[in-house]
Amino acid sequence: MKHVLLSLLLLMASSAVMAVAQDARPPLSKDEVLDLLKTSAPSKVTISTIQQYGIAFKPTPQILEEFRKAGANQTVLAALRGAWHEEIPKPLGDREILMMLAEDVPSENIVRTVLGRGIDFQPGQEYLEGLRSQGAKDVLIDALRTAVPRPFSKVELLQQLRTREDQDWIAQKIKQRGIEFEPGAANLQALRSAGARTPLLEAVRTAKRAKPFVAQTPAGPKLAPPLVEGKTATLICDPSDPDVPVFSEANDLGKIAARLKCGEQVTYLGRVAAPLGVDKIKYADGKEGYVANSYLEASIATPGEGITEPVPIYKPDPNYTPQAAHDGIEGTVQFWIVIDAQGNVSDIKEVSEPLGDGLDQRAIDTVKKWRFNPATRGGVPLAVRVRVEVSFRLGPKRP
Repeated sequence: MKHVLLSLLLLMASSAVMAVAQDARPPLSKDEVLDLLKTSAPSKVTISTIQQYGIAFKPTPQILEEFRKAGANQTVLAALRGAWHEEIPKPLGDREILMMLAEDVPSENIVRTVLGRGIDFQPGQEYLEGLRSQGAKDVLIDALRTAVPRPFSKVELLQQLRTREDQDWIAQKIKQRGIEFEPGAANLQALRSAGARTPLLEAVRTAKRAKPFVAQTPAGPKLAPPLVEGKTATLICDPSDPDVPVFSEANDLGKIAARLKCGEQVTYLGRVAAPLGVDKIKYADGKEGYVANSYLEASIATPGEGITEPVPIYKPDPNYTPQAAHDGIEGTVQFWIVIDAQGNVSDIKEVSEPLGDGLDQRAIDTVKKWRFNPATRGGVPLAVRVRVEVSFRLGPKRP
């Protein structure tokens, strides 16, 4: 079978019919390139075949040396280097986003994927409202409202030509997404050599030009510095809180001395030993009182600079979902989490690419169960924000 395939490749290359390849086929494997080198075919035939189909392996120095020993000259080696391109992650489609929502992938995770891969459609208002009805948060709606379809790069188009037979579909997508390269004679010839037919080449010639897509990685949560005694801190509230209650006594939270506005600045005087989660402040004209530390902007610190690390005391591993086990998915999910002064986990924010098949939600559910001896500063427990990860690894397959 291999010799039949090789004969076909040589026939196509030597008879100059590379521009009219009718059926897409996978890029050349390493063994197929070695077979070409072991024949008596001229170097230009080998190079033409490599340029037409591309290669499915990375030409490392070790592999190139193996090819050199098999008869490859410098021109062939250069063609191999130029034929390799890392696989480009495909942009998200409209249905794929809907499926991610249906699988309970957090909106924040979908936004990260949108920023990292782009999208291949223009979201309309009706589509966005449909996402909202499916549970999409504002952060996802806002990200898609400002997103534009990712333009095709030359490399991505070549990959499409080598893996997809429906060129009408590719041409339609080109009209929707545009291109990020100059459709000059050299680039059009490269597409023609990869099998592009006249309608597709015309779509490229007339496509709108767009700026190259640049993947973005959203920054992790902004970590507030530890509170410093005698320094100013800002009072923060949840949307449901109308104001911030200030208590006259630390151990009697029923005695409200004042109510301050959200966003007002106060002076932090220190954390009390008991009860946990209460800070002493100075406000107004030098008055002193006590507030729950969740109202202070810098109440969540990070380990270091006198703050001890939280120590896990209960940290179960996650269970696989049946679908993920069936699909053989492995990987690691990373989070920023807050471990409060009681050692409980809250404010879980995923910062890695979603694994899918329900594993991300399994990781979140698992982290919620973790318990810690809380971090301390000066012997007093306090809330901290730390980065953690949950790994999914399948065991060895049974015979």
